[in-house]
Amino acid sequence: MARLGLGALVRDVELAVFDKDGTLIDFHHLWSRKARLAVEAVVLAAGGDRTLANRLYHAIGFDLQTGQALANGPLAVASMAKLYTICAVVLHQDGIPWHDAEQMARAHFAAGLGALPTDDQVKPLGDVVGLFRRLAAAGVRIAIVTSDDRAATLATLPILGIESFIAGMVCGDDPVANKPAPDALLRLSRELDVPLARIMMVGDTVGDMMMGTAAGTGCRLAVLSGAGSAADLAPHADAVLDSITEIRVPA
Repeated sequence: MARLGLGALVRDVELAVFDKDGTLIDFHHLWSRKARLAVEAVVLAAGGDRTLANRLYHAIGFDLQTGQALANGPLAVASMAKLYTICAVVLHQDGIPWHDAEQMARAHFAAGLGALPTDDQVKPLGDVVGLFRRLAAAGVRIAIVTSDDRAATLATLPILGIESFIAGMVCGDDPVANKPAPDALLRLSRELDVPLARIMMVGDTVGDMMMGTAAGTGCRLAVLSGAGSAADLAPHADAVLDSITEIRVPA
């Protein structure tokens, strides 16, 4: 356990739980590209037009004007399975029979959105390895809770160079209720034998903060490096920092 500096706040932390996209890696750099690939692939397979494409972008919460996901939209906060269902619903509403819509979503939409990340798509938000090394040296264990699937998350860790630091992980396709339900944090608390009061939840969305609140974690740290704004995050967080690079770890 270590006493961490979080802006003006100081907390004793035994386990630091990090969201992945928008917290450890650049959310928009990865998911803006994936969203375009997924939508365009399924529109092509469906023989659709720009109207269908626009409806799909809107349904998943992707703003074509900014080229970014909306802060509280499905792309930013929902699990992959829920995103596939949203795609199938839009296709069905466009006149495609439901089972065909589901198959099309799995075969084409998922191929783009659920593809394993490549090195050029994973852009770390600062010196993630350095921070994790300092946390580990100070006696803080590290875990990840993400809405992304486990295969994609596991593929991301070696690209970042942090796989050796991760003591636990809960992903969007694990048999655990998704954010903002507290289940993932409760599971990590049990598995790693860490009291909830000594867990810090770090994330870039209101869902991350609500999960920390529901679980009763000792600290909820919001970062502005992803989809959420200070106005949205501050009411749900104990501290708000620009990014994880501002976490102060004792020498």
